[in-house]
Amino acid sequence: MTSAVGIVTPEGIETSGAESGGVYQIGSVTKVFTALLLAQEVVEGRLTMDTRVGELLPVLDELPVGGVTLGALVTHTSGLPRLPPGMWRKAFGAARRNPYADIDEPTLYAAVGAITPRPRSRPVYSNLGFGLLGNVLARHLRTSYDEAVRERIATPLGMSQTRSHPDAHQPGHTKRGRLRPQVWTFDALAGCGALWSSVDDLALFVRANLEPPEGELGAAIRLTQQPLVKSGRMQQAMAWIKLSGKDGELLFHNGGTAGYRSFVGVDIGRRRGVVVLSDSDRSVDREGFRLVREG
Repeated sequence: MTSAVGIVTPEGIETSGAESGGVYQIGSVTKVFTALLLAQEVVEGRLTMDTRVGELLPVLDELPVGGVTLGALVTHTSGLPRLPPGMWRKAFGAARRNPYADIDEPTLYAAVGAITPRPRSRPVYSNLGFGLLGNVLARHLRTSYDEAVRERIATPLGMSQTRSHPDAHQPGHTKRGRLRPQVWTFDALAGCGALWSSVDDLALFVRANLEPPEGELGAAIRLTQQPLVKSGRMQQAMAWIKLSGKDGELLFHNGGTAGYRSFVGVDIGRRRGVVVLSDSDRSVDREGFRLVREG
């Protein structure tokens, strides 16, 4: 079992632990990329946060979920449940080794079409909502989710290893060090957790969040960082969670799939960012928070 760490400061990028080019599944850190795809369309004037799901997916327009806005999806305030109905049972059954694999577009649309969302004033975390958002955006962009991320985010930032289907990757392990025989794969819910990446790639992404590039991509990055919904000490931005305290403010997101854990944190005020990736089910959150507050 290995973990790889990247620390980004104005002096450069420092890596440690495992080989920084190793590819890991980053799970829910994918959501930050999904949010950035939306932010790009908002900045470029093709979508707004008030655009309804039904406007982009006519098949859902006459159903309650068709009235959900993209802004509600990207802030977890749509009222959609965490997972599609019935998936909790599957998660603990024989299919638990790859629970998202068979959720294709017809299955996704049938699942959300059967739900009457109740919008929330505070975030309630929803993989289903972000999966729907990723699917809606891919349809809107007339491409696959994977290609959208690679063409609009990864390639402009020089991230050559970030994609939904890697050529090779680190093998995943349980907390006890046993090899995971099955990695999670995603179909229509790719936007909630499908991406694989490396410390080298994510360090470039963190650097872009600390010092956004010129042009519309930089403007979109800044937009994703703006808090939109408050929940106690935490504020929900576009996927990013903003944590405020006496020592400043931190944007972060973590992730976990079968055999992998991830953490990305950005302290804009102190101009410091951290990436931690692991090929184990053991959480890396504590290490991530510690490292981003050091220095």
